[in-house]
Amino acid sequence: MNDKYHCLCCDHISLDELGEYLICGICGWEDDPVQSKNADFQEGANEMSLNEARKAFSEGKKVM
Repeated sequence: MNDKYHCLCCDHISLDELGEYLICGICGWEDDPVQSKNADFQEGANEMSLNEARKAFSEGKKVM
């Protein structure tokens, strides 16, 4: 079965697995399991927190 999963940042179905540090091809968010559990955590695989990245994506800005 080839299930795909929603990116927690942009909400597009773009990930083959969750929590495996895969990078979303739509927004560029790296699926860090620590940042996924704490959406305000800034010291993970991504420069910004998940909440900051969601806001940036919704405003058409770069997700880092």
